[in-house]
Amino acid sequence: MSWLDGMVDEGEVASQEQRLDRTTDRLAPGAFTGALSTIGPGLLRGAIEAGRTVQTTALQLGSAAIESDLSMGASYFPEFEDGQVQAQREFGEGEARRIGEETAKSVMDLRPDPTEVGMVGQILGEAAAVLPRAVAGTFAAGPVGAAVAAGAPAGYSGKQVAMAEGIDETTATLKGLIDASTVGVGAVMPAARFVGPVIGDAAIAVGANVGLGMTGRGATGALLESNGYHLQAEQYKAMDGTAILTDAVLGAAFFGIGRAGMRRPTTEHVDAALTERTIQHADVDTAPGAPINPRSAVAHQDALRTAIDQLQRGEPVVLPESIHSAQFLRAADESPVAAPSRDMALATARQDLEPTVRLELEQEAAGILPNVRDVKTELASIGRSLDALDDSFKARAKEFQQQGQGRKRAEQSAREAIEAERLELNDRQTSLNDALNGNRSAELARAELAALNRGETPNRLQDRMDVRADAIAKGFERSPLAAGVAEGNTKLTMAQIARQEITRILDDIERAEPTLQAKPLEIGVPRQAGKPDVVAAEGAKPATDAGHPATDTQESASAPGKAATDPEIAVADEILARAEDMQLPTGATDADGNAVTVSARELLAQADADIQAAHQDARGFAAAAACFLQRGF
Repeated sequence: MSWLDGMVDEGEVASQEQRLDRTTDRLAPGAFTGALSTIGPGLLRGAIEAGRTVQTTALQLGSAAIESDLSMGASYFPEFEDGQVQAQREFGEGEARRIGEETAKSVMDLRPDPTEVGMVGQILGEAAAVLPRAVAGTFAAGPVGAAVAAGAPAGYSGKQVAMAEGIDETTATLKGLIDASTVGVGAVMPAARFVGPVIGDAAIAVGANVGLGMTGRGATGALLESNGYHLQAEQYKAMDGTAILTDAVLGAAFFGIGRAGMRRPTTEHVDAALTERTIQHADVDTAPGAPINPRSAVAHQDALRTAIDQLQRGEPVVLPESIHSAQFLRAADESPVAAPSRDMALATARQDLEPTVRLELEQEAAGILPNVRDVKTELASIGRSLDALDDSFKARAKEFQQQGQGRKRAEQSAREAIEAERLELNDRQTSLNDALNGNRSAELARAELAALNRGETPNRLQDRMDVRADAIAKGFERSPLAAGVAEGNTKLTMAQIARQEITRILDDIERAEPTLQAKPLEIGVPRQAGKPDVVAAEGAKPATDAGHPATDTQESASAPGKAATDPEIAVADEILARAEDMQLPTGATDADGNAVTVSARELLAQADADIQAAHQDARGFAAAAACFLQRGF
């Protein structure tokens, strides 16, 4: 038909196309065009984004750990580094680049094409990609898990797709952060619970997610525009209708997911949990240990129930006989760490030091001279030359005179030549002696290496083994700080700690200045006076009854004096006077939730006042009892 087409005038063809309004552009898809076909690719795209994000994160963490290990090994053995850290870094970067390129290709192939898929299909495709992983993150870790599961893959795929479209890595990274923040914050926003009613809270959540989407698109467009990517920036419009509807649908879905994952427990759930905890406390926590058999467990439960019933009836507690035959496994005391024996410490020290000593011996043994006889012959020759230097003075002076120098000048030149030759011979002699000494050390190292191969312990290793063994044995000894922590873990009371400290201080004082022990004096009983004409001492009370002699004020005053001069109390007062005041918690809290504390000094002062009041009350009770016994009222 080409010959027939050629017969038609081109102007006629153009006129007909203009009349029929023909165009080469494709028809715009309808709202529901290809809607259902985007769900499957959307699910696959979401799974790929999540999986590749996890894979890249694991790769980077593993590569960083390997690089750290290689760097640490290179710090100890620099000769074995040989570019391993750089090679590992390049391998990690290459793998991450490969995964990113594959992710970008998969995402670009699976996301819906706006020229072929309608608005509903685009919304369903985006929802299918984001919502399943958001649900999984919510049930795994709550709202935070939903934010991470929804936002992190979106940000990673956004960065990789941007780099695949020709955007530089820095700009792509910033774009990915914007995408991750927008989706992640939108997923976690329902946890805020802005208002009480569900409808109002849902409306706020949906509107906030739409606002986030508009902000994210505006920020992305501004970022691309500022960096010179004008064509890409045109794709991100804040008022894009399809994107706004997508954000609204995702916001409603996020709200539903968040409310489903944050359901408050009902009263029945709380009561059931409290009942279960009470039963566990009664059956397990109050037991003296783990029962060895069911009979012991039942005996403990029966004894506890019987004791509670008896206390409620006001009866004395009488435990049943079955509890006495019950057996429980109690927690064993912490077994002290046993220090190794001397032989074990030496064996461990040999195992630690033998590789290092072997390496040192091998390096020293490599310095053996192959021609020791020639070195010794040369040394003997140098010695003879040094001895003959002074005898060659006249001959050297005569040679310089023959060269035209005067006598004094020739003698001076001869002395200078002799000194220069002596210095050169001495240097050579020193170097040869050093070589012989090194050869001697190498021979000794070879012998020690042979002894080490035979299982023997050379002297060089023995000294270092002793030092290392002492360090190993000392490592099992508790330092003062560790001993204090261990003692504190025993939950000693303040009284026990103070008593131990006072005993230690008194022992130190006793060792420094031994106390003289007083011996009692044997004094006879004084005779009874014939008549009471003796004047009572000042401050003494007259006797009111024959059976009750007068009390001496000195004896009565000796009680507080004795308490004041008691060495334990004096030392305790001295310790408290020098130490800083201690704030003890009372177990209560103030209005702000802070723990209420009291001063230890105030508590001690209050305890002293209570003791004195108790002594006064005791005297009053004794007087009242005596009065009642004597007079009957």
